[in-house]
Amino acid sequence: MGAVPITMSSLFAGFVTLCPSEIRMENKALEIIASILNSLDWSAWVTAIATIVLAILTFIYVRLTKKILASQSDPCVLLSVVHDESRSSILQLVAKNVGSGLAHDISFEFSRPIPHRAFGISIDQAKKAEDMKEGPFIDGIPALGPGEERKIDWGQYGGLIKNLGTEPVIVKCIFKKHEKRMPPVECKLDVKSFEGTVAAEVPIARIARDIEKISNNLHHLLTGFKKLKVELVEPLKPDTEEKEDKKA
Repeated sequence: MGAVPITMSSLFAGFVTLCPSEIRMENKALEIIASILNSLDWSAWVTAIATIVLAILTFIYVRLTKKILASQSDPCVLLSVVHDESRSSILQLVAKNVGSGLAHDISFEFSRPIPHRAFGISIDQAKKAEDMKEGPFIDGIPALGPGEERKIDWGQYGGLIKNLGTEPVIVKCIFKKHEKRMPPVECKLDVKSFEGTVAAEVPIARIARDIEKISNNLHHLLTGFKKLKVELVEPLKPDTEEKEDKKA
């Protein structure tokens, strides 16, 4: 039996004969899907989805509000270099709780040793100072309330520059809120920025110094430490007054 030749017309005819059945099956499937969709209560689905979204947003809002309220009562301890306004050339180290909560178990970690009382207005006048080995910034501070601080005289510009150089010292302030350890705060102790700054004595300091001198002098007079010298001048007699008038 010979092979039947396959032509383009025979293939097209077969495809045409198969297409109507497949189209009917697809239409039936679409009708089933449409009937299922029509049976669904879309209003209930929309309400359910909206409720879930609202619940998620409410949860996020509550978490954020809790964090904001907690942060408002968090302590924050900073260590900085400040200029003493009552003494024109003194630089001080000040640890202050600038937060609104009580800070516990405060300690400080320095990137390198810092000097203790490095005095000297100019670098040439300054001498080598010993490293700080004790005090609140070495031994730590048990607690600082909001706004409370610890302050020490650190030195003068020349002495600090001679002992530290111009590079700032990095210090890490470590503290707790109750028993929870808070994220440490990193500060820079910079002395170079005080170069050329105003170091004039405030008027109230001069007034206080003058009052202290007056008080010391009065104390010496009252206690007899210094004798009060009084000079008496004899008044002129009448005859002498007339002679003085004639001379005039």
